[in-house]
Amino acid sequence: MGILFALLAAVGLAVGTELQHRGVRADGNAASPFTPKGFAALLAQPVWLLGMVLIAVSIVLQLSSLLLANLAVVQPLGAIGLLVSAFLQARRTRRPLAVVKRWGIALCMAGIATFVIIALVVGRPEKVSTGPLVGVLITLAVLLVACFLLLRVRKTALATALSAAVMFGFVATLAQIVLTDLIAHGITGVSIAAGAGLLAAGISGSLWVQTAHAQGSSTLVLAGLTVIDPLTGVILTSVFFGTLAGANGGGVLGMLIAGIVATCGVLLVARD
Repeated sequence: MGILFALLAAVGLAVGTELQHRGVRADGNAASPFTPKGFAALLAQPVWLLGMVLIAVSIVLQLSSLLLANLAVVQPLGAIGLLVSAFLQARRTRRPLAVVKRWGIALCMAGIATFVIIALVVGRPEKVSTGPLVGVLITLAVLLVACFLLLRVRKTALATALSAAVMFGFVATLAQIVLTDLIAHGITGVSIAAGAGLLAAGISGSLWVQTAHAQGSSTLVLAGLTVIDPLTGVILTSVFFGTLAGANGGGVLGMLIAGIVATCGVLLVARD
């Protein structure tokens, strides 16, 4: 059931992302969502609001999947949304996808599929505790500052999309921590601290996603969210919560290679 929810979330995210992309491109003022004028312009776009609703439903489905299955398994399944996004973009532009983008999508799908299969075999459930959570939050703070500095000197569509994707990787990880802790212990310091980090990562990621829509294609945005996002989440849970502690060298190497292949796919999508 967790995998089914993840697949439904992937489709909803793809459609919602495409609708938000259209909304951002429909009004030049929306190209700067960091400003009040830009955000107001987004709220005035019905197609953007519809996309937000679909993304919200997708988030609920994704959170439900995280309660039923390992993050390393369900989170990368969002890559199926790339196929949906590619179809919607081709239909919107009324022209076939460029060859380089087709290869990029193929590499993303192949890399993530391999990643999921290996994670399904070698992964194990997370063990939430206060100590590792502190490490996750410190890492979030460092990367949040790093992303802000990067975008001050290199505000390209690729840099913005990747920054957003990294933040949403933290969102998925922290959301699973919050849900697990709430179910087991109710409201505690762990769930409050994780919730605060989730809010910071979610707001930053959301703003950068809208900026990326104004700068690049919807397929690039979704490629970041469905490849870099899950890779970030898996790295965090494996380093801080030991999800891959039982994996042998071959399994880790296989996941590393699969992640590199998927990342190369994102770079190819960005080239078009």
